[in-house]
Amino acid sequence: MLNALLDLPILLVGVLVIGGSAILGALIVVALRPLVGPRQSHEHNSVVGLGFGAAGTLYSIIAGLLVFGVWSAFDAASGYVAQEASTLTSVAHNVHEFPEPQRELAQNAIRAYTISVINDEWPALADEEGSAETERALSNVFRVFGPMEPAPDWSDQYSVAYGELNDVVKLREARIDNSRAPLPPIYWFLLISGGSLLLVYLAFSYTENRLIHVIAVSLMGSMLGIVCFLLLEVSQPFRGSISVSKDPFERALVTMDLLAPTPDHADHRPVGPPR
Repeated sequence: MLNALLDLPILLVGVLVIGGSAILGALIVVALRPLVGPRQSHEHNSVVGLGFGAAGTLYSIIAGLLVFGVWSAFDAASGYVAQEASTLTSVAHNVHEFPEPQRELAQNAIRAYTISVINDEWPALADEEGSAETERALSNVFRVFGPMEPAPDWSDQYSVAYGELNDVVKLREARIDNSRAPLPPIYWFLLISGGSLLLVYLAFSYTENRLIHVIAVSLMGSMLGIVCFLLLEVSQPFRGSISVSKDPFERALVTMDLLAPTPDHADHRPVGPPR
């Protein structure tokens, strides 16, 4: 259900979530209005207001913690992507100091891995998975680097590059782990049920003008919908309109092309605009 929503245009998702919350608020007022009438005293509104204030404070704390946690996970995913791409760029610079044929073999291997991340792994991350093709491309990088016996004049560059490749492995695993970190269903239940209770509290207050009452509760529903909309859009870092961009890998690939320009590279460039 959540994945289906994330695949829709962001404006449509906003209308559905925020507008649906506003409509829910109006329906709650219409359903409960017969229970609240002019016979209710000022004391009634005072009691309802106290309950609404306490529930609203508790809900605000819960929602704030959820937003902070989800945004932190999203930010961490962006950081892992940027670090991995930067590390690959550093590897490419060190490999540029290798002699031939080692340089060409290493350049082709890391370039193939970068292309596989862009073309194969990025769609898989949206489904909270890694790509088998990308795993094989990374394994091939180590098969290329492993048998090399660097001479003293390029051994330092080799050692640094090999160490950075180990960092790439760790960063890739962290990136994949972050793609598997949506909000558990229980959190969505707490968020939606808590918001609905707030609307019920507000609907139980008495306002002489019925239209004003409906508008007030609908506006509160819209505010709750905005919170749900934000959490929904950033809950899965690699899916939806608001998602982690693969631009860092695209830029790393450009750097690799500049360091090792060969005629056949153009045939393997990823097609389509970067996300």
